[in-house]
Amino acid sequence: MQTGLLLLPETISFWFGGGDMPLGLLDRLGVTLIAGVMLLFSYALGEFLLARLKLLDFFGRVDGIVLRLAIGLTVLSWSTAVLGMCGLLHRPLSIVLSLAILFVTLGSAWKKQLFAPRESEADAEEAETKQPEGESWWWLLAAAPLCLFIVGVSILPPYEYDVLEYHLLVPKEWHIIGQIRMLPNNVYSGMPMGAEMWALLPMIFLTGPQGWLTGALVGKLIIGLFTLLTAGLLYGAGKRLIGVWGGRAAALAAIAVPWLTYQSGTGLVDGVWAFFTLAATYPVLIVLNDPSKEEHRDGLAILSGLMAGMAFSVKYPALLVVVLPVFGLWIFAVRTDWRLLVMHVVAVTVAISPWLMRNAIDTGNPVFPLAGNVFPTDVRSEDQIQQWNRAHQVPKNADGNRYSINQLFSGIMTPFGRSPWAGMIIVPLAICGLFYHDRKLVIPLVVLLAVCWIVWWGLSHRLERFLIPAIPLGCLLAGIGAQKLAPFVAGRVALRIWLGLGLLVGFMLVNQTQSIKLDPRVFVSLDALAKSHTSEAVAFLNENVPPGDAVLATGDAALFYLQPPVFYHTCFNDSTMQQLVDMTKQQRQAHLAEANIAWIYVHWGEIERFRSPGNYGFPSDVTRELFAQMESQGILEPAEYQLGNPENPTVVIYRVLPASGP
Repeated sequence: MQTGLLLLPETISFWFGGGDMPLGLLDRLGVTLIAGVMLLFSYALGEFLLARLKLLDFFGRVDGIVLRLAIGLTVLSWSTAVLGMCGLLHRPLSIVLSLAILFVTLGSAWKKQLFAPRESEADAEEAETKQPEGESWWWLLAAAPLCLFIVGVSILPPYEYDVLEYHLLVPKEWHIIGQIRMLPNNVYSGMPMGAEMWALLPMIFLTGPQGWLTGALVGKLIIGLFTLLTAGLLYGAGKRLIGVWGGRAAALAAIAVPWLTYQSGTGLVDGVWAFFTLAATYPVLIVLNDPSKEEHRDGLAILSGLMAGMAFSVKYPALLVVVLPVFGLWIFAVRTDWRLLVMHVVAVTVAISPWLMRNAIDTGNPVFPLAGNVFPTDVRSEDQIQQWNRAHQVPKNADGNRYSINQLFSGIMTPFGRSPWAGMIIVPLAICGLFYHDRKLVIPLVVLLAVCWIVWWGLSHRLERFLIPAIPLGCLLAGIGAQKLAPFVAGRVALRIWLGLGLLVGFMLVNQTQSIKLDPRVFVSLDALAKSHTSEAVAFLNENVPPGDAVLATGDAALFYLQPPVFYHTCFNDSTMQQLVDMTKQQRQAHLAEANIAWIYVHWGEIERFRSPGNYGFPSDVTRELFAQMESQGILEPAEYQLGNPENPTVVIYRVLPASGP
């Protein structure tokens, strides 16, 4: 901690780019306004849908606001996906009309209740129990620096590899071609991208050469705000299910988790499906803990299904971590109420079905690129399916084992404090929460956390960030532990110290740029930041490729910032050089000319990294000998830019010579 405090002046300097970069705050205004309009529209859609589910007055103030936003964003994502799959991305008027019809249709039931006096049931219950929460305002002030930092980094241009390779690159490509479909050059475009729809939608309406970038920043901001939405839902859910201290501690625990802040700053979507994991669980916890809400069970089951389906629409693993376990809890809660269970399943199906149907049509595999061996109609070759499976299998240790005792112990310790990026608040309070008297609340959370860990350790490649969806559930269990301590004076004192210390440590950790690798330059201009995240090779191509010319790229697939038209591929797809291998000189020249390819960008450093032992692999037809042959044939000549040893460069950019050239 002393080190963190000593580095505070350096941290503040980082926020301003160290004094070497132009500053900017007004340049965030456009992105913020567009995101604000989308959130307001989503809030209205959420209000309308809650009215139809007869849950308009059911939730409290905070969790009600958060759920309205979550429901509306789900509907907005689903609508954008469906309209995009119908090929309407180049028809903004059709998008506007479709969303307007949706707005009016959902709002017709709501307007009847517009002037009806009403009071939230949760607020009424709170008034009856007279739970004091004045101290929560002081805690909100204490959490403000981290909250503002989360918002600040959420709006910054992306730089994380996965985000540049597919989370934001694929929506950009869909925007360019005007349709959501499987891209033959990017295997990740076959994954459900529910969260990325919030970036694609504004791209449709933004004109100009940088419209795609502004749209991407809008989507990234909304994705980043899910850390705060998670905290808000934890506060509302914790207060309702446990008590004021439970909600307070759960929310503060989430804000203080560096992993969630990292998700916000990078644009990764694990934090989004972490939120929807909690949102899908909350309704069934209400039913389990308050069976008297009989008249609301139908609406709660549908809401839970929509939230579980949205989690599935963000990441495939949600099927095992969210959809099936939450459905199991509903079976336990309502037993043989088949009508309610069917409604829940239908809600899940409606939410995820566009993505599964798109994949079944485009690839012959509804869960592409998973389960390639299960679906013989999968469009990939057997080698590509095996390459994908090897890359995502459970890792081996030095002895070649996947499930040894040491690996088990290491896996158990990962969520129990081995990683500093999980925050310091959760684990001790969650352990205390295990001894809470209300087993109907504790046991479901423990079961869900156990399922998440088993799926992570037993079936995945054990990347630590894939445990992030368990964090909100752990925070809620920590809130239970806090509520257990709160009746005692010493317990409240200890909670204030622990929570305050957790916020301080969390703030210091997210500003340790060399360890968490989070860009903290919240006051630097967006244009300067985008340029700083653009590789030298991509910047060279942006400056030198004239309009009408295209680039062929191999090795580097993180090409979000590349502006000219590009033919590229990920390491799991057929290479862009494959067709050139067996061609004659004349055929190669004709092939390149037909596609207007005037530049070829080769990143040997990335190719060698992918081909290194234990890595993903890379198509074998990309070789230095092939490029040397094309040089000797007079098809290519090296451009001014190359990186590394001239005899064995890491990066090379070639010009394609005209057929009549030397």
